[in-house]
Amino acid sequence: MARADSDAVTTPPLLQDDPHEPHAVEPSRSRPGPVAAVALVAGVVGYLGAWHVSLWSDEVATISAARRTPGELMALLGHVDAVHGLYYAGMHAWVAAFGAGPASIRLASALAVAVGAAGVVVLGTRVANARVGVVAGLAFALLPRVTWAAVEARSWAATLALAVWATVALHRAVSSRRTSAWVLYGLLGALAVATNIYLVMLWLAHGITVLVIARDRLRPWVATACVAALAAGGVVLAATRQAGQLGSTDLTPVRLVRMVVVNQWFLGETPTPTSGAGAVDTELWKISSVALAALAWCVIGFAVVRARGARPALLAWTLPWLLVPSVLLVAAALVRPSLYNPRYLTFCAPAVALLLAAGLCELRRRAMVAVSVALVLLAAPVYVSQRAVLAKSSADLSLVAAELRSRTSQGDAVYYGPRDPAVDGLVRRSLRTVALGYPASVRGLRDIALVADPATSETLFGTSRPLGPALERLPDHGTLWVVRREDQPDAAADDRTLRDAGLRVVGTWRGPQTEIVELRR
Repeated sequence: MARADSDAVTTPPLLQDDPHEPHAVEPSRSRPGPVAAVALVAGVVGYLGAWHVSLWSDEVATISAARRTPGELMALLGHVDAVHGLYYAGMHAWVAAFGAGPASIRLASALAVAVGAAGVVVLGTRVANARVGVVAGLAFALLPRVTWAAVEARSWAATLALAVWATVALHRAVSSRRTSAWVLYGLLGALAVATNIYLVMLWLAHGITVLVIARDRLRPWVATACVAALAAGGVVLAATRQAGQLGSTDLTPVRLVRMVVVNQWFLGETPTPTSGAGAVDTELWKISSVALAALAWCVIGFAVVRARGARPALLAWTLPWLLVPSVLLVAAALVRPSLYNPRYLTFCAPAVALLLAAGLCELRRRAMVAVSVALVLLAAPVYVSQRAVLAKSSADLSLVAAELRSRTSQGDAVYYGPRDPAVDGLVRRSLRTVALGYPASVRGLRDIALVADPATSETLFGTSRPLGPALERLPDHGTLWVVRREDQPDAAADDRTLRDAGLRVVGTWRGPQTEIVELRR
């Protein structure tokens, strides 16, 4: 018999679970021990090897922004990356306390994943039972999208934690009549959207959930959503004005399907630019990611079929979370491909983990063990690929840094080649990323192209002169190190400019993306 106090659940009979189970009366409570254990596993699994992977340009942007004073950061956000402003502010405090090396800045993401895993256990216990909660937390910890986010110094891991705990808060709010529960939900929801505006879609999913399971709570949900929208509105408006920063993915229909079915949850972003459709799937991680996706979708499908009769409330909490953002983003991508990237839906990973856990827990014990082992074995090659040095789309900045550290001398000159053409005589994106990400490797070198450093220029990477004007600052004697993209379109023209300036090549190093040319007069 349901309790009549303020904590009674008003779930319609259609969505009640088995009345013989405790959670049919009120949400099950998670015990601190299992929650902490799963969080620890998720944090450790996520952090292992984080220091080994080379930084890439997006992570260098985080480092560049986080090292600024609050005033300098506000000036930057007025021009670019307002969508990441709250994350940058948090990382500013983190970097001030723990430094900006790869191991440090990625630790913040691993800790966020641990917090998210704890939330998954709590939520799974509340919407199903303790067994589903623990299994869901472990599935979350091993999901490739999550293990990728744990070693990515961007806001994706934070969105995982905020999304799941906002959902826990909403579950608490619809299960009680306490205003404090709605206030907490509103705060977490507004913080989530301010961290990444794509979490607006989580609010839409939550609205559908409330409509299905607790229609009498729809009015406070709408009121909370409106207040949260006002709180996060400034970030949303600023991000809208900078919409060009959201993405630039060029999608074909086949590649879009592969990204949604495989990459979105069961691959991450690793490890090369050829991981999409059209690549020759010879590497083990490519084959295993497809097999992992196939098996996982079978388990999820089984969970949906079984939960319709046994645990419909679980479906009400997970399916909108999984489907609404995915459908909206894919539909938007059909009109404007730049709006879609698999990483944008990272915050939906808890729903995938909960459905996987529900399906596994519906199996007989031996079948559950066999399928779980198969899922882990298939995820392992993907996990290992995410911890390779070149895991970030073949970014090789750490290799470039090591080469410069070992070969250069104090007082040598360095020129960082452009990543984009010059505009009004200035280059705004260059391979200065190696100096920003690994400053110790270039200490003592003279940057002959630098016009203004990142903070002064209110840009992420500083502004540079093109090669010709930069060479005017080169002394008559000494060594020049040219760091440039191996596929730089105007490399031949730059080579002529260097020869005309009396410089001769004495050595060349080539990495997967970058080359270093040593020249002397």
